[in-house]
Amino acid sequence: GPQWCARFPTSMSPDDLLPAFRDNVLAFISAMKRGGASVSVAATWRPPERAYLMHWCCMLADSGQDPAAIPPMKGVNIDWTCGGSVSIARKNAAAMKRGYGIEFPAALVSRHTQRRAIDMTIRWKNALSVRDFDGRLWRINSAPRSGSNSDLIKVGATFGVVKLTSDPPHWSDDGH
Repeated sequence: GPQWCARFPTSMSPDDLLPAFRDNVLAFISAMKRGGASVSVAATWRPPERAYLMHWCCMLADSGQDPAAIPPMKGVNIDWTCGGSVSIARKNAAAMKRGYGIEFPAALVSRHTQRRAIDMTIRWKNALSVRDFDGRLWRINSAPRSGSNSDLIKVGATFGVVKLTSDPPHWSDDGH
C-alpha cells in the first residue's frame, strides 16, 4: 500500500546526477534563472529499490501481474501477495501507485536510476530571455505548456539536456 511510498526517497538534488550530466543541468538551470524563469526540481536520482516498488505496483495494479510471480528484491521486504488475496493485492498496488503519483508506467531501470534524468517544472511570466550553451540569446514569448515549449527544448538540447515531450517534467541526457 501507500505506506511504502515514503521509503527509499527519490533525490531532488542535481548533485546526485552523473557528473557530466549534472554540470549540463546546472548550467541549463542557471541560464533559465538568469533569464527570468523559476525552476522547481521534483526528481533526479531514483534508488533501485524505489524503482522496483514503483514498477511492480504499476504492473500489479494495471497489467494483470500475478503478485506471487513478482521477484523479490534484496532490502525490500514486501509481500506483494497480501497474504494470498489477489484482489487486495491489486487494490493496495493501485493505492501505492496513486501515492507515488505515477502517471506513466514506471520502469525498473530508467534514466533516473542511472542518474541521467531530472524532472523539473519551469515557469516564467511574460518573455524568457535565455542564452543557450553557445551564447545565442533566445527570447521565448510563449509561456510554458506542460514543459513542451519548443524553443526552450532547443535551448536545453544545446546544454545536452534533452526533453522527453511525452512526459511533461522529464529531461535527460538523451531524451528518454
